[in-house]
Amino acid sequence: MNEKILFFDAGPVITLVMARLAWILPELKKRFGGKFYITPAVKYELVDRPLTVRRFEFEALEVMKMIRDGIFEMYEKVPNTKVSVLKKLANSAFTMQNRTMDVLQAGEVESVASALQEKNAGVVMDERTLRLLIESNKDMKSLLERRFKKDVSVNLTKMNEFSQNFKNVPIIRSIELVSVAYNLGLLDSYLPKRRDAKSTLLDAVLWATKFNGCAVTEHEIEEIKQFLLK
Repeated sequence: MNEKILFFDAGPVITLVMARLAWILPELKKRFGGKFYITPAVKYELVDRPLTVRRFEFEALEVMKMIRDGIFEMYEKVPNTKVSVLKKLANSAFTMQNRTMDVLQAGEVESVASALQEKNAGVVMDERTLRLLIESNKDMKSLLERRFKKDVSVNLTKMNEFSQNFKNVPIIRSIELVSVAYNLGLLDSYLPKRRDAKSTLLDAVLWATKFNGCAVTEHEIEEIKQFLLK
């Protein structure tokens, strides 16, 4: 039986650390019964680079501790050829003012390429870009045009070739991890002594993920909240 694996991009880890929710990860890993991996590019984004910036040094130390404690393990078998192919496809699929746009970072591509290489693997990723690249060319184009306030052209052939690679790779966000933690009762100690205790707790933790980096809409938060309150 293949071991279950989750590859973490930098974004969800940053979200949980900044929201003071990173403590849920050890228990989630135990319940998951598999591996939590990060790739070298993700480690660079989470540890090596922030260690050089005083504002983010302590967050980097928190992640280093999680690596030492075995919560995250380094994945050393990154398929670099596949990473290069996917990165080239994604970063040449969109054009603005006759220039191609770099829409994916190294950590994101390493994570999804590694998940493709392993069986029974998923990716934890907060950034909207990759999900839209895989799921919706039109929405991705609209996102880029809103972000840069300029017209963007898309090469549908390259987009479709890119997205075909990821049909069977599940992608989840930090807000889904927090939702699982809530369902498991890991957050019960935060329930306030008031009639709407569960609603208040869910508002607090779900919005904390959004305010700390998770790409989720207000409508999605409300849908998740109502589902969890059933």
